[in-house]
Amino acid sequence: MKQLIKQILKEESLKQNLKQQIKDYGWRDTADMVNGPEELAKLAFNNDPMEFLHMFDDMDVVQSKSEKDWILFRYEKGHNLMIYDRKNEYVYINYSDIWSFLEDGFGINYSDIQAFTKRWVDEAYKLRGVTTIYYLGAPSMMVDEAYKLRGVTTHLLGYLHKTRWMKHTN
Repeated sequence: MKQLIKQILKEESLKQNLKQQIKDYGWRDTADMVNGPEELAKLAFNNDPMEFLHMFDDMDVVQSKSEKDWILFRYEKGHNLMIYDRKNEYVYINYSDIWSFLEDGFGINYSDIQAFTKRWVDEAYKLRGVTTIYYLGAPSMMVDEAYKLRGVTTHLLGYLHKTRWMKHTN
């Protein structure tokens, strides 16, 4: 019995360390340490995508300075993990930090990711009746400065949904 308790504590410690590594260095670097994204999903989250998403329940929530209808979710200024567009009721989720791990680590398709992320933003941030989609985190300030294009509309990798380039400066 004592050995079983030690093993459980060791596994829980590993899970917590892996989760902190993901927050500090991103899921890709962490996955490299444990033999890939599928193994990371198994070790850190028991193959439960909601457990992964709930790891981000403690983000700072701030009003965008440049877009009056946007609420930004992040741990550090300039790196938004999520953007809530109140006017259009969309929640844009950062592809490289969150959405892609749901694809690569858990093997989930686009529509199922939407269902999981919609449930998560409801549970964690009380955002109800929204549509969740990913964004690529394109640095709009570079587009703005280089081409003087503000409020550019683009297509996301063949999806028919249109969105604006996301701000990383607020």
